[in-house]
Amino acid sequence: MNTLELSASQIAQHIREGKVSVTDTVEQHIQRIQKVNPRINAVITPMYDTARQQAKDADTHIATHGTDDLPPLFGVPVTIKDSWGIEGVRFTGGSTYHADDIAEQDAEVVKRFKEAGAIILGKTNLPDMCWSGETVNPIFGRTNNPHNINHSAGGSSGGEGAIIAAGGSPLGIGSDIAGSVRIPAAMNGCVSLKPTHERVPSHDHFPKPSDQHPDWNTAGPMARRIEDLSLAMSVLSETPFADYREIDLVNRRCVVYIHNGLVPVRKEVVETVSTAMGTLKHAGMETVRDDTLPIRDMTFAYAHLMSKYGNDAFKTALGGGKKYNLWEEINYIRKGEGRISANVLNFTHSMDVFAPMAYLTGGTNSRKVDQYKQQLLSAMGEDGVLLCPIIITTPPKHGWVYTLITQVPYTTPFNLVGFPAVVLPIGYTKKGLPLAVQIVARPDEDETALAVAAELERVYGGWRMAKM
Repeated sequence: MNTLELSASQIAQHIREGKVSVTDTVEQHIQRIQKVNPRINAVITPMYDTARQQAKDADTHIATHGTDDLPPLFGVPVTIKDSWGIEGVRFTGGSTYHADDIAEQDAEVVKRFKEAGAIILGKTNLPDMCWSGETVNPIFGRTNNPHNINHSAGGSSGGEGAIIAAGGSPLGIGSDIAGSVRIPAAMNGCVSLKPTHERVPSHDHFPKPSDQHPDWNTAGPMARRIEDLSLAMSVLSETPFADYREIDLVNRRCVVYIHNGLVPVRKEVVETVSTAMGTLKHAGMETVRDDTLPIRDMTFAYAHLMSKYGNDAFKTALGGGKKYNLWEEINYIRKGEGRISANVLNFTHSMDVFAPMAYLTGGTNSRKVDQYKQQLLSAMGEDGVLLCPIIITTPPKHGWVYTLITQVPYTTPFNLVGFPAVVLPIGYTKKGLPLAVQIVARPDEDETALAVAAELERVYGGWRMAKM
């Protein structure tokens, strides 16, 4: 059986039913990675030998003990972003200062995946210290979009997004402090969930976020199918995770936000979100368009607060424990000896430039942030959701972060207030690049976002493996 186009949930079920062996499943995915990875550079630290042995042990366990009481991810191959430690495995965070580090223990999210029976195929690429919307670093280089290698895979979980989209992994763990599981899902055409803040343990992420806003960052699953996000959350969540399939969408409110009033949203993106809106209306949801929501002001607030409290933490991490000197790093890059990628340097200092502009909006204190949160909650209603774009262009070519100020994604507002958000593709451009939407739910109502996303996936098909 070909498992490359099955969801992680289907793989787990087929293993239980004896329709496919763990060994064959893992081997098919390893071979797929070996085929596509030379072109997309997504998996940077393979763990194939270990994965093959674990697969054999899993099949032996089934032959000896049967399939009763198997954990939920038993035999399912997965990948892990290189911002999470795996005991005994190279652990770089994309930084030259940590190029030869070995993790001493598993991150909590990795531990939970292992305990659930997952088999790790390898670690995936990311920008230096996760601090960019594009995946490139001086150790491993750049990750490419599997649908078109001239286009960006996004960031910072770009390696995860690319290898899942390419069929090399059905499920993985990324992290999201400013859109880092959602942007790669949108650009590569897989699905992802940024959970409600603190619903998934993220305390041992590398690098550590600022002490002032540690809850902005969260681990998040990335996968082929919406059902896989739910499966992952059943393992990762600190609180019981309900079955999204039992949620009735009829008469639930869906407020739709598209235009930010500053930067034009591209026509294909507008059409994609509008199409999704129509589909959800047909499904019985109460849909209403509202471009007056404070999404733009929340973006400004995030930028100001991140520059004030968090950007220095990233600068210190990027400098190997002390703040780097910008001109010194630029000189290293000019000599071809860059210790920090130019992409990440640009992103970091763009934040410093953007922050004063944000401050002028006057909406950058905690009181205003609370007001923004209440505005969104009021607009969404007691059990509703928000539908909006994730990136306001079609998936861009490499280097898009150099012009980020003209195409700011709709991501950071939901880190600011801790709301869960799901991203999934619902169409593709004429050039075969994915077109995605974002569904945002109220805090601790991640399941509602999944239910809405599942309806769109049912209608439009969702993920499809990149032809490579």
